[in-house]
Amino acid sequence: MTSTALYCGTRWDEQGRWFYELLGDDGTIERLPGIGTRLAFRITDSGRFCLGYNGFGAGPRGRLACPRRARVESGRQCEQCRINEGWSVVHSHRGPLTALPEQVRDYMSQPHHLYIAYFGDGMTKVGTASASRRNRRLFEQGALVARFITDSPDGLHVRDLERTVTERAGIGQAVAGVTKTRILTKPLRPWAVLESAVADAAEHAAGALPAGITRTDIAWSGGRDFYATILAHGRFPVATEIAGEPGEYVIDAVTAHGHTIACRDAAGASELVLVNDTRLVGRRIELDSTITATPEPAQTSLF
Repeated sequence: MTSTALYCGTRWDEQGRWFYELLGDDGTIERLPGIGTRLAFRITDSGRFCLGYNGFGAGPRGRLACPRRARVESGRQCEQCRINEGWSVVHSHRGPLTALPEQVRDYMSQPHHLYIAYFGDGMTKVGTASASRRNRRLFEQGALVARFITDSPDGLHVRDLERTVTERAGIGQAVAGVTKTRILTKPLRPWAVLESAVADAAEHAAGALPAGITRTDIAWSGGRDFYATILAHGRFPVATEIAGEPGEYVIDAVTAHGHTIACRDAAGASELVLVNDTRLVGRRIELDSTITATPEPAQTSLF
């Protein structure tokens, strides 16, 4: 038996449990547990489609399907869904909270936190997380370790602080998903080295905060179990990505973090294959449990 759905990527809860999120043709959302689900599927159309938008405010909430089922060339939303969601305004907004679109105003009015995330191999970023998505945000980002360096009363204020840290401390606001996966193919350092690295980066970032901002220093180690699993499976893994080309695939996960899904090797080797699913997001997939092909470890496809 087969069914067709739009692959929306991995999703996390505050406890670190993760799921594959699929958007059905009828607009329903299905979340399949990441562990214990053998995701077997084929791609017949290499096009990418709009993921719809998240409903906030007084209207329908949660992920809503794109009413036009629009194709997209870049990003994950069509222009109309970006407008419906309201986040496109937030990124450039410099006025008061009351001037934000109603559908995002309540979300942006809640407390937020500023963090420094570390991904290994010297790669850091500064980011923001709402109080309601504090842990989830870091799991989604694929951070191995992080430090929360200050609290903020709302989402606009924390974005001002984020820009300040970038300008004064030179810490960027993004690390490419494939870079996060690539780092894990290198010889991995002891966990204590990661903790020390993020502590140093957080201290540097905190020093760039404006006068009068109260600092915090709260450690987050949500990537520890994932990292330990990678270490336990041999030397260091190889990586690939599912680029969205037509074909048949199976993702049989052992663990995951961000867009990096650690899968069993089809040949039975002890090492894991790290599958980056970034380019799979937005593809229409046909679920079929009879499929046996698995992503091959091919570093050239990722790098």
